[in-house]
Formats: sequence, structure tokens, C-alpha cells
Amino acid sequence: MRSTVACRLEGAEPRDDLLLRPPHAHVTERPDTDRSGMHSDRRLVLAAWMATLALAVFGLYARGQMLEWGLVRPGPVNVFFYLYALHERTPLVVIVLWTVVTAALLRRRAGATETWRIAERLGPPRARWVGALAAALAVVALGTWYRVHHGVLLTMDEFTSDFQARIMAHGDLLARLPEGWRPYTAVLAPVFTAYEGLDGAWVSEYLPGYALLKTPFVMAGAGPILNPLLAGASVVLMAAVARRLWPDEGLRPWLALLFFATSSEVLLTSGTGYSMPAHLALNLLWLWLYQRGDARSWGLALAVGVLAMGLHNPVPHGLFVAPFLLRVARERRWGRFGAAVAAYAAGAMVWMAWLRMANPYARDGGAGMFAMFALPTLLNSWLQLVNFSLLLTWQAPAFGALAIVGIVRARRLDPVLADLATGVVLTLAFYFFFPLTQGHGWGYRYAYQVLGNLALLAAAGAPALVSVVGTGRAYRLLGASFAIALLVQVPLRFIQTELFIRPWAAAYHDILRREAEVVLVHGDSIWYSRDLIRNDPYLRGQPVVVAARYLSPAQQAAIVAAHPGRVVDVKDGELLRLGLRLWVQHGR
Repeated sequence: MRSTVACRLEGAEPRDDLLLRPPHAHVTERPDTDRSGMHSDRRLVLAAWMATLALAVFGLYARGQMLEWGLVRPGPVNVFFYLYALHERTPLVVIVLWTVVTAALLRRRAGATETWRIAERLGPPRARWVGALAAALAVVALGTWYRVHHGVLLTMDEFTSDFQARIMAHGDLLARLPEGWRPYTAVLAPVFTAYEGLDGAWVSEYLPGYALLKTPFVMAGAGPILNPLLAGASVVLMAAVARRLWPDEGLRPWLALLFFATSSEVLLTSGTGYSMPAHLALNLLWLWLYQRGDARSWGLALAVGVLAMGLHNPVPHGLFVAPFLLRVARERRWGRFGAAVAAYAAGAMVWMAWLRMANPYARDGGAGMFAMFALPTLLNSWLQLVNFSLLLTWQAPAFGALAIVGIVRARRLDPVLADLATGVVLTLAFYFFFPLTQGHGWGYRYAYQVLGNLALLAAAGAPALVSVVGTGRAYRLLGASFAIALLVQVPLRFIQTELFIRPWAAAYHDILRREAEVVLVHGDSIWYSRDLIRNDPYLRGQPVVVAARYLSPAQQAAIVAAHPGRVVDVKDGELLRLGLRLWVQHGR
């Protein structure tokens, strides 16, 4: 029997599921010699390559606009634009060069000797290799916590989840402040902490699911381990999902794993305190349970889904799961659909009750939360295209184009892939109605929960690339893409992130090392100085940090009198010497 490579080179068109299957699978090729499928693949692959080129060029142009409009100068909540302008030029240039060079190769037909025997013998990922890859990713992610993130929860999203986990580790849902500090709650409270109407208590404004996952790790003094473990678990789940999608095949499962494991976004975010790695892992777990198909797995999937809804907000899981639930309804599996409606409705009631207690925007029936959304505008569409460019620059160069191919072709493939593609489209479309930036973040963190979808879809797009350029050239292109990711993108992102975090970490550690009971942080002229106000939920084990600029003279005098000789002022000049930056109105 002729090999699939020979079949392709002689003009026949093997099916996608045959094209990359190893020889031991003993399948029968389609003898069709119609080249229309090849031409269709060529048009689609070239269009996807041109789309990534256009998006990268747009990113460079948008970066210039940010500089011209003054969006990158330190001002109110504009760190997203600052980080984009600071970090994205070189990665965008890499994507432009990659697409230009490889697009020229795509126009050349595969030669008669275009093959790669090692690739043809590639088998499915074995458990020991998947385990090794998962362990390696977890170790690297944990290493970034110490070496890149300096052991600091940089953003208030991260800190507030940890804040809630420490409350739960104490056996409470809310923490009550010591009586003497209750009049000062507003100047003690970290950002995203609710305290109004809670009678001297405070709590995270976010849903508590991620904090609940983190609680046992906090109790063991190992909070930073959670996200690296979730990243490793995501590798194992990705392999399990891919094995069900492409049984007895090696290439596409391996590609999905490699696209995921070489992502700078995955490696860096998995070393943070963000809830996004939990969203991704639980979505993949839900998907694997859904694929199993039995009633018990469906029940477990619904339990996982309810937890995923409450990780920090329900949107990430809701957008992921909606296409699958719609398919269950279209297929008239009413028992399962009814169970899903009941489970998700009950979960929504529980989580809404929490939000009404903890989040002031939810206490009016949710109207305050809906006020954060708006119809798409030209400026918001510009912002979302900028966000899309981050999906290119934080992944291997071939990732974006092949993901586009996979999304376009998804409906011709497995129904699971079609639903994964719909989930990606829903997720990306949703944020056209959300006019705010993500703020801090490594990559496009609002889409982090569907990186698993995108990695699988990029792998699903690989047959079209092989169809266009031949097996050997396709493997060389993919190999070069992963080499650029590991040798260029990952080191560059680690250096960029470490340099940005370093002064903030120095400031946080400097404040906590003060020999005092109370530290008054002024921060009147410091960019994002409010983020320096971080306190233990029970005001234990560290100095009490106070936002001094919000204190009245009488309040400041009362604090000094209550803690004689144990109050320290941290002036702006000290913070500037550590590397923090001035607000735009105070300096250029």
C-alpha cells in the first residue's frame, strides 16, 4: 500500500484523519485524485498566514498610535498600553518576518522527494512522555514565581484571591477587623476588597471558587504551588482529550501539547496567582468528562462546571460550555440537558448570593455589573484587535495561522472541535462589548481559558499545512516555529516580565521589612501606588499598611498616638529610588 505521503505527492488527496496517521494504523487511503481539496487547503492556509501578518502589522501600527496618543505615559489604569508599547514591538516584528518568509514557502508545491520518515513513524504521546512534559512545565512555572515574579503577587486580582484563601484557611467566609482598626477600613482595604455594609468585616469582591482551591495550599504554606500544578494537570488533560479526538495518531496530539507547553503566556501565567490557570484546567477537565459520554461522567462534568462558574466570575466557563450544552439540546438528549440546566441554575443562585454579599455592583440585582458593558465602538474594536495580536505574539509563530485554519474547518471535523471553535468565537466576540482593558497581564489573559481550545484547533489545522507544502516541509516549518518559541520568545518574555516586576517587588518587600507596627504609604505621585496597600485579612504577621493620602490630619494623629514610636512614613522619594514611576502629571 502506498504511503499517504506518496499519495499526496502524486496528486491524490487522503482524508485529514489519514494524512497524519502512523503506518501501523492500517487504514485505507481514498483513491480520489481530485485536486480541488488541495487548492482549497492552499487558499485557506495562505489566507490564514495573511491574516496573522495583517494582525501583526496592525499591532505595530497600534503601538505607534498608543505612543502618539500618550496612552503609555503613566496615568490612571493604563498599564495595559504601557506594557504593550514596552514589550510587543520585537515579538510583533518576529511574527511579521515569520509570516513573510514562510508565506513564500507556502506558494511552492511539495517536491517529489518531500518526506520525513521519522515524522511518519511518530506515535501517540505515551503516558510517561506526557507526564514528563507536565512535570517540566510545572517546574518551569514554579521557577518563574521565584525568578521572574520575585515571589510577589503583582496585581490586585492575584492578591485579592490570596486574601480570600487566607480567610478560608482561618475557617471563615469573611474576616473581621480588630475593633481599633475598623474606623480606618477604607484606607486599609486592598483594591477589590468589599467592606461597606459588612459590619466591620471584609471579603474579596470576586467569587470564591479559586480561593477555595487555593485554601489547602495556603494552609500548608505552599500557595505558589497551585497554579504550576494546574498547568501540569492541563497538559495531562490535553493529552487525554487529544487521544480521544485522534486515537492511534501521533502528530496532532503532539502538536496540541507542544503548542500549549511552548506558550510564553502559559509558562508565565502559571507562575502567578491569577485564577486563569484554574479556568483552563477545569474547562479541559469538563471537556474530557464530556467526551467519555457515560452518565456518571456527565454528572461529574456538571459538578466541575458549577465550580468553574465560581472561580472568580462565571463568564469564562459560561462562554466555553455554551456550545456543548446547545449541542446536547439539539440532539434532544433532554435528560442530560435538564440535569445541566438544574445544576447550572443552582450553581448560579449560590454564586449570585455570594456576589450580592461581597460585590457592591451586584447588590442592585446585577444592574451595576451590566453597566460595565456597552455596544461596540470603533475604539473598542481597535482595542480588541490589539488583544487579538497578543494571541499571536505569546505563542509559537505557527500557532495563530493554524488556529485560524482549525476554526474555519472545525465544522468539517469532529463535533467536539466544532464546539471548541464556537467557544473561541464566543469568547473573543464577548469582549467587543467590554470596553475596559485587561490591565496587567502576560499575553491576552481574558482569553486564557480557551488556550486549550486554540491549541487543539491549531493541531487540527496541521493537515491543511501538510496538504500545501508536503510532510517534510510542514514538519520543518513546525519545528522552526517551536524553536523560535523556545529560543527567542520564552527567554525574551521572561526577561521583559522580570524587569517590569522588579521595582514593584522591591517596593512590596521594602514595606513589609519595615521595623514598625504601622507603615504610612503616601504614594501621592507614584503610578499605581494604591496597589501597595496590602494587608493580611486579620492584620497579622506584618506591619499594617495604610494609604496615608486618604487620611485626615486627625486620623493620622490618632494612629500615631495609638502606636507611639512604631509608625513609619514611606515617602514618594523612597519609592522612586526603588524604581517606581511618577504619575504623568508629576513628571515625564
